[in-house]
Amino acid sequence: MKVRVIVSLLMVIGLAVLSVAAFVNTGNITSTNTTVKQNIKVEVVIASITEKLVVLVTERAAFVETFSIDELTSVSYQSQAGKKSQDDYLLAKIAMAEAEGEDIEGKVLVMLVVLNRVRSNEFPNTVEAVIFQPKQFSPVMDGRFDRIEPNDDCWKALSMIKRKNWDKSMGATYFESKSKSTWHSENLKFLFQHGNHYFYKEYEKGMDEDV
Repeated sequence: MKVRVIVSLLMVIGLAVLSVAAFVNTGNITSTNTTVKQNIKVEVVIASITEKLVVLVTERAAFVETFSIDELTSVSYQSQAGKKSQDDYLLAKIAMAEAEGEDIEGKVLVMLVVLNRVRSNEFPNTVEAVIFQPKQFSPVMDGRFDRIEPNDDCWKALSMIKRKNWDKSMGATYFESKSKSTWHSENLKFLFQHGNHYFYKEYEKGMDEDV
């Protein structure tokens, strides 16, 4: 970030210097043909350099804007040159580990729980940190996550998020398969069921607790 800011500032300063130089040279034009020609040549060169710098600054700004968007979303929805990013791979793996027997939407929902956690202040702010946060995802704890590889449905699920912005998660940050444990139902707000998974989120302070 600092490097991009410095480069942009240097370009702005360069443009300012060139503009001043153009102004000074214009003011020095005399009535002699030789001086006029010299100044015209200088101004042509300055104009050419200025034009190139403007193009460069514009391209740099476009690059910085695109890069910043990817930085802010953290989860790298826009993989460069069609390559799968590390976050893409981790999302596909957690979907496979947690929802291999679910349909594509079920896999999407598992990914969205991870992404919702990334956006939440209550969890780590990267996909990797969320997935490997201690005692959160059973496949990570029992080693299944390391053994499996995503199938085609997992990549299709990821595509639904990246290309279609599909999100019916209702902000869910937890899910479970029904078991003897009652922790989720007793401590979280139930949202919906999809397949064999039940989705929840934390109660909003002062709002959901009394509902």
